[in-house]
Amino acid sequence: MVYNLKDIKELAVIEDYSLYLFIAVLIVALITGFYIFKFVYKKVLRGCKIDCKKYYLYKLHSIDLSNPKKAAYEITYYGRKLALDKRSKELFYQLKIRLDRYKYKKDIKRLDRDTINYFNLYKQVCDESI
Repeated sequence: MVYNLKDIKELAVIEDYSLYLFIAVLIVALITGFYIFKFVYKKVLRGCKIDCKKYYLYKLHSIDLSNPKKAAYEITYYGRKLALDKRSKELFYQLKIRLDRYKYKKDIKRLDRDTINYFNLYKQVCDESI
C-alpha cells in the first residue's frame, strides 16, 4: 500500500485588529472616566461653595481685633475669599488699602475707628450676600 503524502499548506494570514480595539476601548474609557470625574468634582465643589462661604464668614466674624497685625492678615485672607460681587469687591479694596498699613511693620498701633467701621460694613455686606 502506497501512501501519497500531501504537502502542508502555507500559513494563512489572519488580520489581527485586537491592538486597535484595545487602544480604542482604552481611549473611550479614559474619556468617560474624565467626564465622570469632572461631573463628581463639580457636584462636590458646588456643595462646598456654600459651606465654604459660611465658614469664611464665620472666620471673618470671629477675628480678634486686639492683635492688629494678625487681624489685618486674617481680614485680608478671608475677605478676599468672600469678595465675589461688585459691591463687596469695592468695599474689600477700600478695606485692604486701610489694612496695608498694619501688615508690614514691626510695631503697630491698634486698629483705628475708621478701619473698624469699614470692616463692620464689609461684614454686613457679606452677611447679606450669603
